[in-house]
Amino acid sequence: MKRLTWWDREVDDVGRPIRPDVRLAAQEIWHEACRRTQAVLADNATAAELMEYSVAQVSRYLDRQAAPSCGRNMKGLLLLAFSRALKRRAGKVNRIESIGGSSDLANRTADDSWRRQVDARLDLERIVRHLSDRSSTVLALRWAGFDWKEIAQLLGTSVAVVRNGFWREISELRQRAADSTPSR
Repeated sequence: MKRLTWWDREVDDVGRPIRPDVRLAAQEIWHEACRRTQAVLADNATAAELMEYSVAQVSRYLDRQAAPSCGRNMKGLLLLAFSRALKRRAGKVNRIESIGGSSDLANRTADDSWRRQVDARLDLERIVRHLSDRSSTVLALRWAGFDWKEIAQLLGTSVAVVRNGFWREISELRQRAADSTPSR
């Protein structure tokens, strides 16, 4: 059986530092995480991705709580986060259903959700081009997973000021777009 590893790194996907105590706990529970992934999904290939996600999530949580190193409880907390992520992944995998054979596929109507997704993406890009620097920063931070409180702290202001200012600007952009759209 091949031995899997995961990419133990010092920062998460957006550059926030990952706590050393969380990284150490991840190394200690790695084999158990692989075993659980194999048992639940019948394949432990996704164990590394789930571990990276769980390590970043637990590190962010503990930093927000300003929690000191929890020692042996860290392994339990991290294993709990990993197990929850694994359960969510298993739920997604199990949602896939067979709709029949190839002759049944021909009778299905075309799904145009991809077109709605493309339109939504283009609308988002148009909106971002018209946002102020501050609102663009807020949007980027929200997209990266920061909550309103963290954004307010980074910008040195209150949650209400950041959130209300952002949504006010979005409303103004919507109104301008509606006013400039010719009626049909």
